[in-house]
Amino acid sequence: MRTLLCSFILVIASCVSAQIPLDSRTPATPSATIKAVFAGMKAGDTTGLRAYFHPDATLHSVVTKPTGETVVSSATIGRWFSGIQKAEAGDWEEELHYIEVNIDGHLASAWSPYVFNYKGELHHCGTNTFQLVKDGPEGQWRILHISDTRRDGTGDCTPVSKQTPQEAIEALASNWHQAAANADSTVFFGSMADDAIYIGTDKTEHWTKAQFLGFAAPYFARGKAWDFNATERHIFYDPNQQVAYWDEMLHTWMGPCRGTAVVKRDGVNGWKIAHYTLSMTVPNEKVQEVMEAAGEKRKER
Repeated sequence: MRTLLCSFILVIASCVSAQIPLDSRTPATPSATIKAVFAGMKAGDTTGLRAYFHPDATLHSVVTKPTGETVVSSATIGRWFSGIQKAEAGDWEEELHYIEVNIDGHLASAWSPYVFNYKGELHHCGTNTFQLVKDGPEGQWRILHISDTRRDGTGDCTPVSKQTPQEAIEALASNWHQAAANADSTVFFGSMADDAIYIGTDKTEHWTKAQFLGFAAPYFARGKAWDFNATERHIFYDPNQQVAYWDEMLHTWMGPCRGTAVVKRDGVNGWKIAHYTLSMTVPNEKVQEVMEAAGEKRKER
């Protein structure tokens, strides 16, 4: 039954990845082409569908059965086109968690976890992989191949977050600092990747997550670690590579400090801190005094 269902979905449900007609807004990036496909799917619009696909485009679906057996199904673009005509507008919607893209010349590869909704209900989920080539008549990116995985077991699928990546990262940063103020070591260290690095204000403080935990444990044990409040924060996000970083100004017991962080995706909706640097800010006219206080020799510029 599962194999039969997947075959049906490959021909019909995948077909609902219809596309809106090409116009003056011809997709100029691989992501734009992919988004146009799924926008058309949601609208049930097949007009101009072929323009988004290379003539030799192919489709494959990879399903792992409960026995552990892998089943690979294939379909032609022609069957895809004919299947979409049988779908009612709004019945099928494929939501993408994100699109990660790598490009070399006129060849692109995209990775995109998704959830598939049938009549408003989550039906199955998995990951799409796309190969695209930039050779369309208008110089647009066209889909050369799509492969996907399918899962529909209980607990397999996570709904697409309503937060933007920037909103999620903003919440991660704020909650991380608040966890220190609340002495919540579970949230604080749980927000960091296992291989995270923390660099403190002292020149000796280049710590792994475990080393930082060892240093911070007594502070968290007393019921309050430190209370840093961001007065300014800038978030930078690269949607193609799914990495981000932020810089911030902090109000601390040491006075104004600056923090910078590198974050990476953790699952389809989560983010974790991979690298954080905390530094004290020193007015330019006070640098020599700080050097002397730190035992550094005075130097000419």
